[in-house]
Parts: sequence; structure tokens; C-alpha cells
Amino acid sequence: MFRDLYTNLNAREQRALRWSAAATAAALWLSTAWADPWLLLAVPLAGAGFFVYRSRHQDEPDDDDLDLL
Repeated sequence: MFRDLYTNLNAREQRALRWSAAATAAALWLSTAWADPWLLLAVPLAGAGFFVYRSRHQDEPDDDDLDLL
């Protein structure tokens, strides 16, 4: 349903929708961080930590060998 709505929009409307979603996310993050300033640091640090972890462990082979018998 949402995919159909998004594909029916023209390029300008799609760009406006993406920018408004980003602005809403930033406003929600800042308004939540207003109540607890640790969120100003915790959210970006958690995101950066995830990307560092993913980049370091991206090329490792999967050890999901379930041949136990």
C-alpha cells in the first residue's frame, strides 16, 4: 500500500517526502534528547559502533555448521 503511494508520486514529491521524514526524525531525536541529554551522544555513538563492528566482521566466513551427527 505504501509502496504504491510512493511510486505514484513524482520525483519532486518523493524528494519532499524523504526530506520531511529526515526532518521529523531529527526533530523527534532532538526533542527526546532535550529531556535526557545523554541521547545526544548515545544515539550517534551506537550507530557509529554498529558500522565499525559491521565493517570489521563483514568478510568473516559464517561458522553455522550444524552437522552435529
